[in-house]
Amino acid sequence: MSVPGGTAPQSAAGPAESKTCGAVYFQTGSGDEDDAALCRCGDPAVGECTECTRPVCADHSDLWLGWRVCDRDLANARLRARQAAVEEERRRAAEAAAAEAERERQRTTLLDLPPEDAAWLLYLQDGPRTDQEIRSAVHTLRGLTAEDFTAVCLHVLPHASEPETRRTGLTRLSGWAFEGADYHGRSWFLTRKGEWHRSGAYGATETDGRWKKVRFDDVEKRAVIDEMAWQKRVESGLS
Repeated sequence: MSVPGGTAPQSAAGPAESKTCGAVYFQTGSGDEDDAALCRCGDPAVGECTECTRPVCADHSDLWLGWRVCDRDLANARLRARQAAVEEERRRAAEAAAAEAERERQRTTLLDLPPEDAAWLLYLQDGPRTDQEIRSAVHTLRGLTAEDFTAVCLHVLPHASEPETRRTGLTRLSGWAFEGADYHGRSWFLTRKGEWHRSGAYGATETDGRWKKVRFDDVEKRAVIDEMAWQKRVESGLS
């Protein structure tokens, strides 16, 4: 029998290649229960395990992360997940314990700072400092006499900033101010000659000229150091 147009009949396309899905149930091609894949319990399989590829029924399998897994591999997967979670919790606990141990070490130990480094650390506004650094600087400077503290400041401050000028009455002072927004209502000014002057609150001392020369003793020295340390703690977000 001839075909109109002279074209030969095309053969029917073969069945497309199938892929096993881990979640969708499969059926046998013939529909014969004798040919159907069976679970180990003898019931017809609804899929195959994506781990061991064995046929599994609904009672002996479940979906794990979107894939069908037999009950045995599912138990192993859950066990591994629990072990991984336990290990992660242990790791985080160890990191937290190490961080707390480091904070405790910083709270209970002091750095061996030279006096010049200690004065530089507290006076200069060069960024945040740790609690350990501030406490170490205070410890070092408190161990100096008032005269030695003044000498250290006169050595360090010219490298930190240029001398500034303040007025007291008809006299102009040239040196470095010890003041800050978080000082507790008092400020100091150290002249290049090594003389100390004290005044009131921060912001009111630049124009009112109320700087009073003081005898710089250990009590005055401790007050200066404490105010410097407090200002540095505030700047560093520690207070």
